[in-house]
Amino acid sequence: MDLIKDNSNVVNLNIGNFSKMIGQTWNVPENVLSNYILANVSIAMIRNPEMKKDINKLYLLDKIKYYEVVKNSSCAKHIIMTQGTLEQEIEGRKALGILLIAENNYNLRNTIIKLLRKHYCVVFNAVKKHDKRELTKKYHLMDEVTMKTEARLEAAIYFYFGIYRTASEVDQGFFESIINDIKTFEFCDPMTRDITKELEVHKNELQEIKALLKRKYGKINSFKDILNSNINIIEESGGILENIFIINKLDVNHLFSDSNFLNIDEILLSYIKMGYTSLDSKVILQVLVNGIFIKSLINEYKKSKNLYFENNQETLLIKINTLKDNLNIVNQTNKDISNKLMISKKQNTKFEDTLNIHINKVNKTHNSEVVEMQNRITDLENQLLAEKRYRTELNGLREYVFKINNDYIPLAQTKSLSDYISNFNIIIIGGAKDWRRRFREKYPELRTLHGFSENFDTSVLANCDYVFFYPGFMNHATYYKAMSFIRTNQLKFGYIGKTNIDLVELEIIDELEKGHL
Repeated sequence: MDLIKDNSNVVNLNIGNFSKMIGQTWNVPENVLSNYILANVSIAMIRNPEMKKDINKLYLLDKIKYYEVVKNSSCAKHIIMTQGTLEQEIEGRKALGILLIAENNYNLRNTIIKLLRKHYCVVFNAVKKHDKRELTKKYHLMDEVTMKTEARLEAAIYFYFGIYRTASEVDQGFFESIINDIKTFEFCDPMTRDITKELEVHKNELQEIKALLKRKYGKINSFKDILNSNINIIEESGGILENIFIINKLDVNHLFSDSNFLNIDEILLSYIKMGYTSLDSKVILQVLVNGIFIKSLINEYKKSKNLYFENNQETLLIKINTLKDNLNIVNQTNKDISNKLMISKKQNTKFEDTLNIHINKVNKTHNSEVVEMQNRITDLENQLLAEKRYRTELNGLREYVFKINNDYIPLAQTKSLSDYISNFNIIIIGGAKDWRRRFREKYPELRTLHGFSENFDTSVLANCDYVFFYPGFMNHATYYKAMSFIRTNQLKFGYIGKTNIDLVELEIIDELEKGHL
């Protein structure tokens, strides 16, 4: 199977894209391969003193951009990047930043490849000529430890060269072996192994060892437990280690002030991993004593690295630039708000002018309407006075009519009142109480209403065919209320001026005859 197909026409092929394809095949995160290759190439570039100078020159051209891309990359935390010295990690991050930008920058990538060809010409020739003999000869001259490290770094460079060549130009077998080595390193190498899982696997052995140590030597969890021990072998070992620090002008009491308690399981795991067939308490004790000092020192080293990367020049510069950017944004926002405020003020002034014009116009219209309404009110008041005068005159006229009616003597009739009212509803409003009682006794069909009950319910008139008023014994309020209902409902009405019931009967008959009821 070809791991690299013909990519001469593939514009976007890079380490990241290739890693994505491999990740799908392995069913692992897509950045596993790319992080491994980029981390190893980064370290390889700065391990070569001359190439490190070239990398630093490139880095200084745009160090903020390179620093930021590293800060946001998971590759910066890869074990290859962090396993060495602080200087190596600092310089390696510079190279990594350049490589990450070069992933999508063709010109920068060409520059990197030219530098790699210059400083790793043996590797380049091995890729170009499909001939690894020079590489093999070079490795045979190295000790095993050095050879292992150099071979891993240069294999990553070989991979970097090969990814940008066609399939026919690459040793597919060697390429496949590199990928297998990557897989072995990422998933099987002790450096990448999950220590928590190993601790769980050896949990019982660790408990047994700690119980043995506690029985023979008491509690030992920190450098203070060692230095304060009364057991000679522990006191001597601790003293020797403390002297080493003192010779180098370091005081463990200050250096390890935050290491008063350590989880010694990781230290004891190093003993278990050696595969001893039996527990040797003296060897275990020596491992623990030395391990506590080493572990404390490692912790302080890691803290120092973190402190550096959080406060180095690039980090502080980025923070300053970020603050400047934020300040510029705030200033621009403030400027925009000021402009909007100025526009709003102008609009407000214009609106107020328009509003004042409109208010003046409305006030003029309103004042005109007020004058008109006042004139109308005056007219209505005059009409009301005229109406009052009219009503006064009308009341006088009615009283005059009532007097005439009192003097009027109706003609005798051939029919009785009963003949007229048997099929009609008639009501008489007014008259004395006794008079109304006698009238109802004689004519039960007739209804009467007190003439001084101005609060009466007008619904009593609703079904009446004829309404008679006895004005001689009623007030105006009752009369007006009844007349208002009569006019609205167009009822027939008349007046009674007599007191004598017999004459009243004739008067009612006369009115009914006139009205043709």
